[in-house]
Amino acid sequence: MVRVPAKTCPNLSRLFDDAEPELLSGFLNSKAFERLAWLATYKFDPDDPDGPTAARNMLPKEKKDRLGPLEAEAARIVTIASDRGEYVLQGLATTTLEPDRAKELLNRRDKLARSLWAFANEHGLFEAAENSLHLRLYRRYDKHYQTFMAEPSVDGGPDAGSALLEELLVDLNKRLDRGDGYSIDKFDIPEDGDEPAAEMYLLFHPDPPTSVREIDDEGNRSSIYFRPPGEAMIVYTPSTGRVHVRAGNRKLRHTVAERFIETALEQTYSNQPVDFQAYDISQFLQGLDLEPPELDDVVIDRAQVIRADISIGNLANRLSLSTTIDQDISEIIDSHPGLPRIFERALAIRFVEIAVRYFRAGRDEAQTLNFTLTDRNTSSLLSIDDPFERVLGHRLLRHWNILRDGRAPGDEESMAVMPALLAIWDIGADRVTGAWLQSRGVDPGLLNDLGFLVPAGWEGDDLIDDEDEVGPVAAEVVVRVDNGDAEDGDRKVADLKVTEGQATSAGNPDRYRIYRVRDGWVAQHLKARLEQVLDAPAIEKLTDHLLYLGTLSVDGGDVPIYLARGLDRERVRSAVDTELRARHNLGIGLVLQAGKASGPCLAANVLTPLADQIDDKQSEIALVADKLRSVFRRHRILARGGMTVGLTRSGDDIATLFVPGKGTIDIKGENRIKIIQRLVDAHNNGPMPMTTKDLVKGIAEDQSLSNIFKQPLWDKLKANFLRSLGAKGPWEIAI
Repeated sequence: MVRVPAKTCPNLSRLFDDAEPELLSGFLNSKAFERLAWLATYKFDPDDPDGPTAARNMLPKEKKDRLGPLEAEAARIVTIASDRGEYVLQGLATTTLEPDRAKELLNRRDKLARSLWAFANEHGLFEAAENSLHLRLYRRYDKHYQTFMAEPSVDGGPDAGSALLEELLVDLNKRLDRGDGYSIDKFDIPEDGDEPAAEMYLLFHPDPPTSVREIDDEGNRSSIYFRPPGEAMIVYTPSTGRVHVRAGNRKLRHTVAERFIETALEQTYSNQPVDFQAYDISQFLQGLDLEPPELDDVVIDRAQVIRADISIGNLANRLSLSTTIDQDISEIIDSHPGLPRIFERALAIRFVEIAVRYFRAGRDEAQTLNFTLTDRNTSSLLSIDDPFERVLGHRLLRHWNILRDGRAPGDEESMAVMPALLAIWDIGADRVTGAWLQSRGVDPGLLNDLGFLVPAGWEGDDLIDDEDEVGPVAAEVVVRVDNGDAEDGDRKVADLKVTEGQATSAGNPDRYRIYRVRDGWVAQHLKARLEQVLDAPAIEKLTDHLLYLGTLSVDGGDVPIYLARGLDRERVRSAVDTELRARHNLGIGLVLQAGKASGPCLAANVLTPLADQIDDKQSEIALVADKLRSVFRRHRILARGGMTVGLTRSGDDIATLFVPGKGTIDIKGENRIKIIQRLVDAHNNGPMPMTTKDLVKGIAEDQSLSNIFKQPLWDKLKANFLRSLGAKGPWEIAI
């Protein structure tokens, strides 16, 4: 079969059909194709009149795989030759290139020629146009980009080559630790309709080294080791203060944004999410009808759901029903016996496709917009080329209350979500399930609206292996005709054909939802609210699990206040204990814990749950300072070690040792508690030192004390709470 070049390589075919010989020759001689030895046969001199025709012969002669690199680069050129690409390229050329150079570009004969010229002669400008075009399409939807908030600026961001940008590169080099090779270019993005003028910074950085295997036309194999380039794009809009960042992963985006805001803009970085949105398709469980809105610039003739996928029985079973825009999907469901009940009993709506027929102002012909939505918070609207249709789609989704825009929490909302935020921050997880939220009486809807949680699919979604075409389990409706008697006649019956797969228990489907936690925003919101009650707010991150909040005036002195999380985990509690003991020079402090871990003290500090200190009778988040002082005064003596030596259990396998003048220390583990209890009893009944043999008798006779207690607990006990009368004992309480 003869290949049709226009179908197999449409973009490359267009270059051969429409490009000038000079530009086409430059394209084939691009650096990107240097390693393609076979291409040398087709390269030609621009002055050779037969050159383009000879080069075009590669389309029918060469295999599609071999032409792949050329087709990929040609596709980039054709994209920039589009109306929007042309607009972006001209705007950047006008503000970036020298006047003569810009004139040379703008005087090319058509859009394709200008795009191809920029690709061959001003590749940096070409890449900037690609990034700017991508930005216009996607920056608002938190899929390819993340948006951060900085302060507006009259003067804008730093100029190209400035000391601030050099400092930014040095800072990122230290943070990323990937070696040298960083560079940054700046481009001015002109105003575009409702989009204000912005400044785009293209940051190039080294990615970790890697290697590939290569085989040449002779069959020789070799390895190529190289360090691939990484790229991040930063767009700062001075009039609004918003910073859009695109980078390879979420962590890198946050790092780049933080360093750009603090180093290049010399401002304070905030974790509060901006422009976060969520698609909520759960309302389609109640019905699939859509009411067309009345809009000024467009007339909506018809809006219909043309496909709906639901889960039935369990989340692994999928039923899909599709139709056309001229059919009413609700009427189809109602007209087939058994089908309405199936949709009424659906566990979840998984996928929806919507078709909209509309008339645009100034145009007589009807146009149709089709887009899809999923329960994983995604939409195909992001991939629609026409910006008018992308905006129209999102206007409709807002009207139908499917697209919800995030907002900053008010005081009353902060009060409502504070217990949930404390619980989420305490566990330190990047994802939580609907079951976890429901068990704590937490409404995920409000947390979604405020940007603390982001819908991220369902439990078990990632367990289905697609390698052997075992994809999302499907169910389909098969309509058959039952032959009836003369009185009843024939009738249509809908049968349900289901393919079983990864099963999730039936019941409330929201229990199996997965939500991603914006941990940085949760932590920042908690810290900001806690500043209100303290006398000297000076929040400092000591570790991932411990924050220093400042001081509270108590009885004429300043008491250090801490916020801790994860204290129900032994490793975390031990690490926090160590950090607090290193700050003993600040005196006895008050540790507010996000969770409900047991014990009144921690490392000679008073320990109390933060939730117990919040005044829930107020409409605003407020800690009662007098209540904090009361808690501190009540347990201050215990934090110092109490009046007498004692060991108090605060849980099934945890106890707290009190030694007057020394403070307190947590002992976790039944064997450890028994050994410390023997030392406490010996002290209170004697005091009488005990040998290691007597301490471990009947408990762990084949182990040493250091092995039983492990490090660093054993070192803490020896340093402050226990005393040895010899090299290996006997042991007694140090008082």
